[in-house]
Amino acid sequence: MMFRRFAIAVFATLAASAAIAQTDAVASGDDKGPVDRLRDEGVSLRFVWANDWAGSVRGGERLGATNGGGAVGGADLDMGKLAGIDGGKMHITFARYYGHSVAADDIGVVQKIQGYWYPKRQWELAQLSWEQQFSSSHINVLAGRINATWQFARSTYGCRFVSAPDCPYQLTNTSGGFTGFPYVNWGARVKYQPDARYVSIGAFEINPERRNNNGLDWGLNNATGVLIPVEVGYGTTFATDPYPRHLMIGGWYNSARFTDPELNTRGLHRGLVGGAARDYEGGRYGLYLLADQVVWKPDPTRNTRNLALFGSVTGPLDNAENYTLQSTVGMLWTGPFAARPTDSLGFQATLFRFSRKAVGFEDDVIHKNGGSNDHFDRNEWMTELNYSYKLLPAVSLVPNLQYIVHPDVLGNTAGARRVPANAIVVGLRVMVNMGGPGSQ
Repeated sequence: MMFRRFAIAVFATLAASAAIAQTDAVASGDDKGPVDRLRDEGVSLRFVWANDWAGSVRGGERLGATNGGGAVGGADLDMGKLAGIDGGKMHITFARYYGHSVAADDIGVVQKIQGYWYPKRQWELAQLSWEQQFSSSHINVLAGRINATWQFARSTYGCRFVSAPDCPYQLTNTSGGFTGFPYVNWGARVKYQPDARYVSIGAFEINPERRNNNGLDWGLNNATGVLIPVEVGYGTTFATDPYPRHLMIGGWYNSARFTDPELNTRGLHRGLVGGAARDYEGGRYGLYLLADQVVWKPDPTRNTRNLALFGSVTGPLDNAENYTLQSTVGMLWTGPFAARPTDSLGFQATLFRFSRKAVGFEDDVIHKNGGSNDHFDRNEWMTELNYSYKLLPAVSLVPNLQYIVHPDVLGNTAGARRVPANAIVVGLRVMVNMGGPGSQ
């Protein structure tokens, strides 16, 4: 209740500011709207609402359809304009989610098929941070209640898709322990960027209980360790490069204890006899590489329409994990038709390679439940083809088709009796985006 009142108070303040700005605009004859005037004064508002309907029409554990979505809103405050603190910015974000998951409810996979679905249907404080740019030294510092997946191993194009293997990057989120949106913990990131090249290092609290509260429990009582990611990279934009490109190479260390995918505390197969999972001392490592580039434009002198290719690979350097590899390849064609320059056509394919222990646990589960003697495959492919149709400047419709080869059941093991057949999912996203990210 306290969080809801706090969120309402913040949004009411922002709304009042917008109303005042609108009144001033009318009185002065300025044709700028309230949002533009607020931005000029140092307050940049953000809001995204997305609704993902998805229907499993073939394969999986069962057929079904469901709806899920959420709203993300907040503001970026330029403290140079507002308080005379040059280079300072304050970021605040709230989120609220609803609905159900076709991935967990009908197919069984642990990865998300509807990117805007989250299991906790409550208000979330999704960011409260201070950013300081030291221009003379090319150093940028960000600290506060933040998550690691927005700062490290972040794909340039992954959030343009409805499914979420690449938004945030699934393996770093699951096996690496990178806290993912909207679950923010205490953290900090320092970035040195003298030009297109950069190097970043961060430190983030590991706190599994964060998923069970709304973000206002700021104590460290439930912290289990620290995540330290490091990334070096290179990135350009259309402002400096006719064919922009990005390269990110990084790794992580996670000091928190972690659990065995297959065995219980007595060393027995947990899928057959139950019991709590065996846990291990902390000390997990991993590496990742992400790259992308605009490779073609129908008109070399214009940037609106272009074709970009992207790819990535990552894996942990320890054995007791659900995943041993994730690799993604894809393309995004912005402006596939001259008459529709703001539409986009996208395709991505992601390979997840599961560990022998994760597959063994799944095999044990279906055998215990009296199912077949089939065995799960270690290689799972998730693919998506979508078309983003810009209905209005801030409104998009995104029909999508997803095909999953060798689905897992780690997202819903209860009652699983067989290895699911390859799954086909059809979906439709409706998105309103006013200054926010394309997806979470």
